[in-house]
Amino acid sequence: MRTTINLGQNPWILLLLMFLELLFILVPALIASRLEDTSFKQQLQEMGFRRRHDPFLKNVGKIGAGFLIGFGFYLIGGYILFFFRNIVVETLLGTEFIREASEGAIDATPHKPSLLQVVLLILFQVALVGICEEAFFRGFLINKLNRAMSITSTILFSSLIFAFYHVPPFLVPLSTIFTFFGYYFTFGILLALVFMLFDFDLVPCIIAHSLFNILLLIA
Repeated sequence: MRTTINLGQNPWILLLLMFLELLFILVPALIASRLEDTSFKQQLQEMGFRRRHDPFLKNVGKIGAGFLIGFGFYLIGGYILFFFRNIVVETLLGTEFIREASEGAIDATPHKPSLLQVVLLILFQVALVGICEEAFFRGFLINKLNRAMSITSTILFSSLIFAFYHVPPFLVPLSTIFTFFGYYFTFGILLALVFMLFDFDLVPCIIAHSLFNILLLIA
């Protein structure tokens, strides 16, 4: 029987692995710059790393909204997971299927981290995970796809890629993908809507995503 992929068994290794998130920014920007014959800097700006000359109060509002949305995600996250895992999948395929799916999941929960490791994990959630994932899944994918697809198709496709990243085929069994896909897909849609609601600004998405992950980490 397949066991859980435990990335958090050694928190130091988990911290090092988080630096791989930088590839979400570097690789797409580099490839796009070559394909579109533009500069690497321009691709980063299109991805969302550009100065927006918004009024101070608007910036404060975006930051505050990010915190509220992230906290809201935390409050509803358990219900979304329960709906897909326990109501939909378990009802259709049974308890044993859910157990096997959970055993095949990737567990990134740090095992007995020290205070220093907890602080670093929190900082990295913002500086690496939140920024890099939002820059790619929202800033890069949505901006690129929106040129050729409808808004609805763009949201759905970017959310599909986001979900598959968290339950990657060939690394986890089909039972795990089927059980947890809806959970991540839903959050992909919600973050895409936040991105578009705030005029394609990464700030609220980064804050919401990071805070959600941090609350899951320390809860």
